[in-house]
Formats: sequence, structure tokens, C-alpha cells
Amino acid sequence: MTLPIDSQVALITGALSDIGRATAQALAQAGYAVVLNYRHRAEEAAAFAAVLRHEWHAPEAIAIAADVRSRGEVQALYEQIDQALGRVDVLVNNAGINRDQSFLEMSDDEWETVVSTILTGTFICSQEFARRYSGNAGNIINIGAVTAIKGRKNGANYCSARAAILTLTKCLALELAPRIRVNTVTPGRIDTEELQTRYHLDESDNRLRLQQDVPLQRLGEPADVASMIAYLVTAGRYITGQNFFVDGGLFMR
Repeated sequence: MTLPIDSQVALITGALSDIGRATAQALAQAGYAVVLNYRHRAEEAAAFAAVLRHEWHAPEAIAIAADVRSRGEVQALYEQIDQALGRVDVLVNNAGINRDQSFLEMSDDEWETVVSTILTGTFICSQEFARRYSGNAGNIINIGAVTAIKGRKNGANYCSARAAILTLTKCLALELAPRIRVNTVTPGRIDTEELQTRYHLDESDNRLRLQQDVPLQRLGEPADVASMIAYLVTAGRYITGQNFFVDGGLFMR
């Protein structure tokens, strides 16, 4: 594939999630070629790549399977991108997983699966990106969580991993400057499939209760998170090492 000379390439891990999809659409609309990373649902990933090309006018969009926890698979991912598109300019570390369990009952596997996907996956993908990137305007966007700061019951694995992402962001911002900017975007109550399932949002009373806690009086949309990511990538040229809440004012700090 031959991209226009001024086209840049964005890699999104966990790209079939609601926020991953919205981010892919926002960056495609901004003129980026998009690489969709996924683990399962190959046909769905290929179909979404076609939508990005034909409906969102991405210069190119491809889907590549890889487990972000595996160094070998991530290296193979970047090699396939290099062969197909030549480079990666933007990395969005969006891959994540929940395995809720009470602290006293949490198994080693429940801990390791969540921490390795979120924290180790972000480490490996970011390191492989930074080692390969040869330009001077690269971007890494990490996805955070409000519970990284406030905590929650039955989520010691998830909250710990997301908290570590905040510090990892600062470390990478210091070490990779000035060639690569690194920031975190932290969603609040975003109307995703995961939130709908967790809080039974098919029941109107549950949805209303969640909305009333938010100063802006609504749940966020995946596109709200994607717009912040797109801003940081395309316009936030003097921003690095920061954490941006996209939560309607729910958590002020």
C-alpha cells in the first residue's frame, strides 16, 4: 500500500471496544491511516476497517491481530505495519480488561490477566513503538480510569493497573521527549457496553441515577473521549506528561 506522502499512521490497541472504535473514526476523519489491533473477532475487525476507508475516508485502514501481553506478537504486529504502511506515528494504548473479584478471593490469574493486559501491554507496545519511531512528532496516548485515583470494590487488579499507567505516562514523557509526547486520557462514566452491563443501564432508573451524579447531567459518549485523543494528537503540540479527565465534571481534582 502506498500512502500519500503527508499521511500519518495511528495504531489503536483494543480497537473493537466502544472507545477504540470512536477513536479510530475520529483519527480517520482527521486524515490518519488507522491500524486496528484486536485479539478476537477477525471478521468484525476487517469489516470495521472497510467502514473506516469507505465511510470515514481514512487514507488506509487495516486490522491486525496481536496479544499486547506478548512481546513476540507485538513485534510481529509492528513488522506487519511496517510492511503495509511503512511506519507508526501515533499509538493509542486502549487495550484493557476487567476481571472483578473481591480482594480476598482474587486469584493470581485474575490479577495477572488484568495487570498484564493493561500495564504490561502498554509497556511493551510503547517500547516497541519508541524504538522504531524515527520522527520528531510522535504521540503515545494511554487510557486511564477515574478508579485509578479513587479506587473501587472488587477491582484491585484493574484500579492498580490503571494507577500505574498514570506514573508510566510521566516516566515515558520525560524519557521520550522531545521526539514523542505521552499523555493519558481518563474517561469517566462513558456509555459503553461495559458500563451498560455493569450498572444494568437497560433499566431507566439506573441510568438516571448515574446521570444525576454528573455535573453535566449526562453520561459521556465514546466520541467525547475520542475527541480529546484527537485533540492531543493533532493540536496539543506543547502538552506532554499530563492526565486529562473526560468525565463531565464527575471527579474534580
